[in-house]
Amino acid sequence: MQPRLTIAIPIHAGAKWIDGILDTVGKAPEWSRIVISDATHRDDAVGRLAETLGDDRRVEVKSRPEKLDWIRHANLLLAEAETPFFCWMPQDDMVSPDYFELLVSALDEYPDRVLAFPTVVRKVTKGRLRTRAVGEIPYPPPPIELGEARPEEEAVRLLNEWNLALGCWRGVFRTSVARPAPATVDCADLVWAFSMALAGNFIEVEEARYLKRFHRGSALHSMRWQGMSSAMNLYRVEVEARLGTNPARVDPVMAGVQRYLRFKHRLIMYTLRLRPLAALALDRPRPALE
Repeated sequence: MQPRLTIAIPIHAGAKWIDGILDTVGKAPEWSRIVISDATHRDDAVGRLAETLGDDRRVEVKSRPEKLDWIRHANLLLAEAETPFFCWMPQDDMVSPDYFELLVSALDEYPDRVLAFPTVVRKVTKGRLRTRAVGEIPYPPPPIELGEARPEEEAVRLLNEWNLALGCWRGVFRTSVARPAPATVDCADLVWAFSMALAGNFIEVEEARYLKRFHRGSALHSMRWQGMSSAMNLYRVEVEARLGTNPARVDPVMAGVQRYLRFKHRLIMYTLRLRPLAALALDRPRPALE
């Protein structure tokens, strides 16, 4: 059977997460191709995985000769894909048993949609002086009915009213539609997800569950606001690549992007490091570090 889905797992000091990676591999369909790739060489995780998974015909383990940052690594894995569907699977997260089948089935059922995304959950704790477990809490779903508006209208609303990158970067998408993520530390995953939303409508698959795990040193902590001009240029490249240069199409979208960047995004980036302290002070649930 020809593979239909590439599951790309980039490794970065992955020894701590080997059990989770093996769990993901165990849940991958027979018709998938799993690429485990190390481009940082921080520990022996890729060698241990190659030894454990050597007899699994679905799996290819690669140790890159060059060192790559997470964006270039993600783009290389995408460029190498030869299957109609693709997803990135971060080494530290986990998925429900039928996760990949559910997302691919949704795209098969709705051939006009370009990306299927899951319900994302996180483990949270609560308490000022003593931390106690609260459990797995889902992030809010999209605030609009997906597929009811033109892709560019839906993209702008999702950007302004929802966490567009969270589930969509972790979804399954049509490989032929995807563009590379931009080389920026200012939320490359968000710009990429917005670009995909411009290309076509998304579909949510509530039954597919994705556990996002938090820890010190993850890519989240490397993100930085680079200024309005830089951010606008990043989005304009994607908008014009998807919609052309006709001002009648481009200008309304860029106005929505500017509104998001000027208010919501800039505030998020400035307060990113303060949020755990604010949650602690207000006795609010906060992500559990693992």
